Amino acid sequence: MNKIVSQEASTKKAIALAAIDAAAPTLIEASENIHDNVEYFFKEFKAQRWLCDVLKGAGFEVEEGLGSLQTAFRGRIKSKKPGPTIAFLSEFDGMEPYGHSCGHNVGGPASIGAAIGLASVIDEIGGEVISLGTPGEEGGGGKNILHREGFFEGIDAMMLIYPGKDNIAHSRALVGTGVSFEYFGQAAHGAARPEWGINALDAMMLAFNGIAYLRQQIPSDVRIHYMITKGGERANVIPDHTSARLTVRANLNATLDNVIPRIDACIVGAQTMTGTRLERKWREGPRNRPLLSNYTMAMAADRNMQEIGMKTRPRDELSGAWGGDTSNVSWFVPTIQPQIAMTDVPPHSHEFHDAAKGPAAQAALVNAAKTLAMTGIDLIMDKELLAAVKAEFKAESAIPR
Repeated sequence: MNKIVSQEASTKKAIALAAIDAAAPTLIEASENIHDNVEYFFKEFKAQRWLCDVLKGAGFEVEEGLGSLQTAFRGRIKSKKPGPTIAFLSEFDGMEPYGHSCGHNVGGPASIGAAIGLASVIDEIGGEVISLGTPGEEGGGGKNILHREGFFEGIDAMMLIYPGKDNIAHSRALVGTGVSFEYFGQAAHGAARPEWGINALDAMMLAFNGIAYLRQQIPSDVRIHYMITKGGERANVIPDHTSARLTVRANLNATLDNVIPRIDACIVGAQTMTGTRLERKWREGPRNRPLLSNYTMAMAADRNMQEIGMKTRPRDELSGAWGGDTSNVSWFVPTIQPQIAMTDVPPHSHEFHDAAKGPAAQAALVNAAKTLAMTGIDLIMDKELLAAVKAEFKAESAIPR
């Protein structure tokens, strides 16, 4: 960015930051309302209303309900001057039974705040700002549906943000798939005639023990997590039916291709050892893709985090990863999904839900909104930056992961 454009951008950023500060009480109120009224995927009607009301109050043209998703929304303000279209994505669903343990009640309103900040200068710098409400991240895949129905078309760059432990602009998310499996045995009295039984719970435990030992010999980026959904009926009866679900994730598809047969061998081997019958079904269709975080855009966000006083750090390749539907759509539009510092407690926990309300959550919301809005201004005002973002995206999206 040349010096004159840089100085002008600083002026516009100051205006945007002031607009976000002015909107902060309304954004925080929406955040805490969403926190106290947890709604799950595709049923986020209250959250949709609260966020859309904030957008309408800020002068956005708002559509409530997009395509087949009733709780999706889109707010837009377009300048009379030409320029790129920048979108901020809002998530606002909770995860049963852990509430807002991913902080969507913070990240969703933060994206609204970013849209308000960018909108405050959009007439002067050109382009269009879109606030896209994307429901059903926790299990519904709302972004996948919105993409199939055309709601990401025409967007030049998009972003959203997650609260967490650190300020990390260039975040990651893993490729993943899963399997559901069941063992069928023979029930018998556990004391009188245990030898007549075929123990389906033994098969399940042997499968999990095999997978636990397998963990020592697989790449460090692989994550395997599982749960027993049925372990039997009564403690004094040899279990004749057990079931479980397993998810496996890694940085790359090639890694999964090598690991999945080894996991499957543990599941099949347990059947052989116990004489049970196995039924299993690996997830059909394409895997969740890794997040294609745009490094060029992320570094602009990193600079903006530092500009407003936040200490940033690089991502850690062995931790701090998650999965989600942003990953899939990041292969169609240049995307970043930074993390903003809020709490040291682990996500996907009741403690994280509790931390997503209060002074620290409020500060994270405002900082997140400012980071994204400033990055949006950079993308519009610095043509070389946007060109570099798009060039990186074109090159990286052509490489299979």
